[in-house]
Amino acid sequence: MEIETRRLLLRPLRDDDAHAITLGLSNINVSRNLARVPYPYALEDAQIFIKVQKSFDPRSLVSAIAFRAAPDELIGMVTYEYGINPNDAIFGYWLSESCWKMRLMSEAAAALVNYAFTQGGVDTLTSAFHTDNPNSGRILQRLGFSQTHEEMNFSLAQAKLVPSAKLRLTSQDWLAQQKSRAA
Repeated sequence: MEIETRRLLLRPLRDDDAHAITLGLSNINVSRNLARVPYPYALEDAQIFIKVQKSFDPRSLVSAIAFRAAPDELIGMVTYEYGINPNDAIFGYWLSESCWKMRLMSEAAAALVNYAFTQGGVDTLTSAFHTDNPNSGRILQRLGFSQTHEEMNFSLAQAKLVPSAKLRLTSQDWLAQQKSRAA
């Protein structure tokens, strides 16, 4: 399954994405903001992830982010994953630091959220961000996610508990937002 936006292509992961994933996540500025990513991040970590994600709950969607003009060059990932809570999908993302401040993640995230609610059969997306990463929080808030609470979560890259905000977005809220924007 592929999703095109104005500038981006969201596509399935491929085995040859392992090097680009490693390059993006071996940057502490990226990996420190993710809960389940180790630092340092090795090629073997990426190869294992690419294999393991194929066994995720089939309702889950893991997408590589690439520029439409360079569809083979992964610059990040955006996902929703079932597994922890059977009714909610966990929404997450990362982008290579060289692509920050271009509003690419807002574009990719909006496309995947729209797909999740209009074609993917998702009822509720949950997400989280480390509170010392307000840019990630702004992306989620622009999408319509509402904060439910704060808690301490373990960051594998930082090897410690970090304050995190938890958020939620329902398909009903997303669709109402889209209808309101179109009016």
